[in-house]
Amino acid sequence: MKHIKYKEFLDGIRLFLPIAAGYLPLGFACGIVCAEAGMSVVQIFIMSLLVYAGAGQYIAGGMIAAGASPISIIITTFIVNSRHILYTSVLYQYISKWSFFKQSLFAAQITDEVFAMHLNFIEKNNINTVTAFTLNITAHSIWVISSTIGGISASLIPDSSKFGLDFTLYALFIALIIPRLVNTAQWAAFITGGLIAVIFALLNMVYIGVIAGAVAGAFAGYYTGRRLHNV
Repeated sequence: MKHIKYKEFLDGIRLFLPIAAGYLPLGFACGIVCAEAGMSVVQIFIMSLLVYAGAGQYIAGGMIAAGASPISIIITTFIVNSRHILYTSVLYQYISKWSFFKQSLFAAQITDEVFAMHLNFIEKNNINTVTAFTLNITAHSIWVISSTIGGISASLIPDSSKFGLDFTLYALFIALIIPRLVNTAQWAAFITGGLIAVIFALLNMVYIGVIAGAVAGAFAGYYTGRRLHNV
């Protein structure tokens, strides 16, 4: 029994390693952005611990720097991170027998990259709490630590934008998701969602584009899949 749990723990660490390469610099850069927006190190730590959303925290930091109201910041970050509802709904079928408490803790630590790693692992192996929570807790811990260190180091790096660290978030997710696109329906969802999001971004409607791209991609994948199945 101990041998099995140790292996499951190592599986969780192994799943985290591809994410670590992006979370370390990304969390560091996020801490710098939030510090430059006027947030204290304690506030950055609490935000990363409770909010835990890379894109959402970047956006919140930018809106705080711009003097946006708390309500607008909450609404905007909620819209941007509403895609996590889709992630947890996909994974729910695998954790439906868990207690509500475990399901809640699991869902609270799902991010784009963690979702991709979970889905890839679950499709090939049986879900277990040791591997699942090892991945979640390790990823969350590294994010909190790296963003806090970034906040502490902000005074030493006056202009973090020139390093292009903010792009790490998108590059990491693309690198994780593309190997999983194995059929026409998945590619249709990926391409459609991406194109719609880009179009909205060009129209200066980035936040709406995130939702529109997600919905359009889901419909494109579903429609393409049904067409192929019927054929």
